[in-house]
Amino acid sequence: MIDTEAFKRMSYGLYVVCSGNQKNGNGYISNSVFQVTARPAQIAACCHKDNHTTGIIEKTGSFSISVLHNEAKTSVIDKFGYQSGADIDKLKEMNVEYGGTGVPILLNEAIAWMECKVVKTVDAGTHLIFIGEVLQTELLDETKPAMTYAEFKEKKQRTAPSNAPTHIDEPESSDTKKTGDKYECQQCGFVYENEKEGTPFEELPDDWKCPVCGAPKSKFKAI
Repeated sequence: MIDTEAFKRMSYGLYVVCSGNQKNGNGYISNSVFQVTARPAQIAACCHKDNHTTGIIEKTGSFSISVLHNEAKTSVIDKFGYQSGADIDKLKEMNVEYGGTGVPILLNEAIAWMECKVVKTVDAGTHLIFIGEVLQTELLDETKPAMTYAEFKEKKQRTAPSNAPTHIDEPESSDTKKTGDKYECQQCGFVYENEKEGTPFEELPDDWKCPVCGAPKSKFKAI
């Protein structure tokens, strides 16, 4: 038997992984980044095969990792975690530097970053694990602690994006048909409050979508 609650007891960090160049760059939120070896310094980043960034990493052979601090703005997390680079330019109006390989490095809400060159790619079924040799790093702020995945869920009231390695499909519930004052998106954790929004959730059109991740109205559950 597999009890998915056991997975939720594992600890993770929260990062933005970017790839590309000044003309075509993109990034995504990841909680599956880890150091593989110290000599040479190698770091692995896990990326869903459907992610827009995956193809960019495969093409360029490089990626960057930005370590987010524990008070990182929700707007940055939402942009890189729940929107697709195929639809918007995620790096537009962001504070970005470019590494020696030309890869974009996100500085917004980051306390450190690393630039990596892909040395091996492991096929893990739904995801690819890119193992990168670290080319350079920079510590931006040594006073702020890094955000953990637990803090991300607790403080930001968000859940793992659908393409995240840790995403768990919650069973459909009849609660979606109940009426209430608050409704939670089962894809990202966004809560729609009738009193705050002004329009009762039940009166929203059928084609209404979650303002954070774009999930359909049917993905919301009364809480």
